[in-house]
Amino acid sequence: MEKDHPGIVFFSGGTALAGLSGQLAEVNPECSYIITTFDSGGSSAKLRNIFDMPAVGDIRNRLISIADTSDPEKASIVKLLNTRFPKYGDKEDLTGELQHLANGTHPLMEDFSDVVRKILSDLFALFLELSADEFDPAKACLGNILLAAGFMVHKRVLAPPIAQFSRLVRARGIVRAASLDSGHLAVRLQNGEIIAGQHLFTGKEVPPVPSPIDGMWTCSDIDDPWPRSVHASSLAMMLIKEANLIVYPMGSFYSSILASLIPKGMGQAVSRNSCPKIFIPNLGYDPELFGHNVPLQIEKLLEVLRMDNPAEIKKESVLSAVLIDSANGDYQDGLNLDILKTLGIKIFDCNLVSEKSDGLIDPDLLAPVLMKLAIQEEL
Repeated sequence: MEKDHPGIVFFSGGTALAGLSGQLAEVNPECSYIITTFDSGGSSAKLRNIFDMPAVGDIRNRLISIADTSDPEKASIVKLLNTRFPKYGDKEDLTGELQHLANGTHPLMEDFSDVVRKILSDLFALFLELSADEFDPAKACLGNILLAAGFMVHKRVLAPPIAQFSRLVRARGIVRAASLDSGHLAVRLQNGEIIAGQHLFTGKEVPPVPSPIDGMWTCSDIDDPWPRSVHASSLAMMLIKEANLIVYPMGSFYSSILASLIPKGMGQAVSRNSCPKIFIPNLGYDPELFGHNVPLQIEKLLEVLRMDNPAEIKKESVLSAVLIDSANGDYQDGLNLDILKTLGIKIFDCNLVSEKSDGLIDPDLLAPVLMKLAIQEEL
């Protein structure tokens, strides 16, 4: 069936793409987002420990960024999904808040229709039943709790609750988990140190890594960094098959971009689609990119994309071009344009930074560039 808009697939995590995904939602509902599920810190760790499930925080973030908040009820649902309990709240008091939500009597639900209130209160009630006294709600996000409950309702499958919440917020785009397996990320540093657990190398919950990251893989548990493959979601691979443009966008390089590409089968699926594949390097500071200039980022990206079958997956089949702003962009550890030109990858050099974007990529400038690339129009 002919689509009204070009299908653009993004591999990403949560926050870095929020502005762009919101901008694209206004003009292209055919955009799709394949989201990493390996977060191991904060309240996500509590949910993962209790239910042995993939992390859902980045999925929640993406659904919120493409929600249609012009409708008052949808805006109220988004507010609830985004609500986070205080970090040092009393467990008994916060569990009481969850009970109010389970009863449908919480003030956050006062603007909901009876149908929506019933759907969400039933999920909160189920969550309380399944988690018993094991879960401490401190710092927990209500959207994550609801997605965890939906995961359990649907026999440990993520697609149905994602679809349900997409309808509830009228999401203007498609969101899929990169993998349904409950794995974790591990990295090796150049100094030989191995770190298992995403939250321990992102530089957000603990100090940044003291040595450049030199490799990443998936493992079963943060206490056991021995490599174990996770498998790409079949629904994610279907999106890749039908894409008109595949984008590796700005975001935390290892824990968002490469993490969403690392499940087994993902690189093979990308290589089989002949559409353009574009890498957009970060502007600004990313602790994970310590010691990584842009050519090295491309090398690491290709390493992960070709991991399924390095002998058969050609570089050009998984990466067509890099999109940069050499005039205005400040690239961590250097753009190294001279080296970039020797890599045999097409370079699109465009104006991506504006006065209002504070040195970062401006979604208002990037969105039309991607739309042109998706319909293979000259820049």
